[in-house]
Amino acid sequence: MSDGQIQLEVITDEPGLLALEQAWNALWLKAHGRYFQRFDINLLAWRHVARPQNKKLHCIVLRERGELRLVWPLVSRRRVLWTYLLPLSPDAADYTSILVEDGPSAITHIESAWRAACAHCKADFVHLPYLNEGSELHRVASREPRVLGLSRHEAWIAKLRDEADWNTYCRSLGTMHGKKPGQLARRLAKEGELSIRLIDPADAEGITHCVRALLAWKREWAERTGKKGVWLFSQYYEDFLISTLTHRGGTAYEPPARMTVVTLDGRPIAGAIMSHGNPLANAVIGSFDPSLARFGAGSIAWEHAVKWALEQHYDIDFGVGSERFKSYWGRGNRSHAWTMQIANSTWGLVGYRTVRACRDMYAWLKGARHASHRSDDTQEAVGSIETRGK
Repeated sequence: MSDGQIQLEVITDEPGLLALEQAWNALWLKAHGRYFQRFDINLLAWRHVARPQNKKLHCIVLRERGELRLVWPLVSRRRVLWTYLLPLSPDAADYTSILVEDGPSAITHIESAWRAACAHCKADFVHLPYLNEGSELHRVASREPRVLGLSRHEAWIAKLRDEADWNTYCRSLGTMHGKKPGQLARRLAKEGELSIRLIDPADAEGITHCVRALLAWKREWAERTGKKGVWLFSQYYEDFLISTLTHRGGTAYEPPARMTVVTLDGRPIAGAIMSHGNPLANAVIGSFDPSLARFGAGSIAWEHAVKWALEQHYDIDFGVGSERFKSYWGRGNRSHAWTMQIANSTWGLVGYRTVRACRDMYAWLKGARHASHRSDDTQEAVGSIETRGK
């Protein structure tokens, strides 16, 4: 699409994606983009997660007078008889948003990108996880007539940039599980030699070891709590995490994220991954050795990751979820996000209604079968009573 001043295109191959790097980075800095909107993060998600799973790239790009104003990287995948369109991501709990330069034309640009996504990509469904409530993209998507699924999630943000220093901030927090910042680490230090550090991005072997340990703990936690996401057990996600902590990209930039590691007597017992901010950082993932749960090793890792972010003058988005540490460090500063699924074609709507009808029929048959069994049991009990009464 082009009107002389506005040019909109959809990039579908990696060379086209790579050609955007310089302009994308400049737009990201100007627009105060988020961690998941960075060029390198999207390139790594493409190479380590989307491409190996045979997803197709659809990166929507809008230029005005030749200057990049908007980027929205998407992918499509085929499931059975239907095509789904969704954000390019590591398939974890990342937000859906459009990187766009702020200004009077931003709303118009977002609407143009949305129309291009719906028309060009030929998807039957559009899946939008974790749209920030009140964002322009959330408003545009909510107007669609075929919204099939909606769910609302809590998210927490720690506003740290205006804090004078770490001690002042800590005094404003109160306690978590009865402990003030620093107390858990002092208690754990009595059990052995305690070390808390940011792992060196050049230590690829150490990063790999620590990421695998963190994911093993997280998977054990997921099994125990029933909060299992496919992404958490994916080798693609593991490769993506390792790459984000070691990636340099041939530029002066640091890797997109840093990992805080807690060790006891030289053995990793907890970790937390925090992105760099612009100026809003993202808490990516964290976990701990469950055998040391009583010592709060995971809380110690997050405490030091938060301290690092404060020293960098970042705010922190802890993402969606109701974990206590998120509201604690965010001092109750809550926001909301929405997950939406939209039928983008008549075939998609037919598929949705068919699947829903099959599920309803299965639920009815299951209920009828249970009712029949209860009736049989009742008749058997009545017969037994009548027999005893004779």
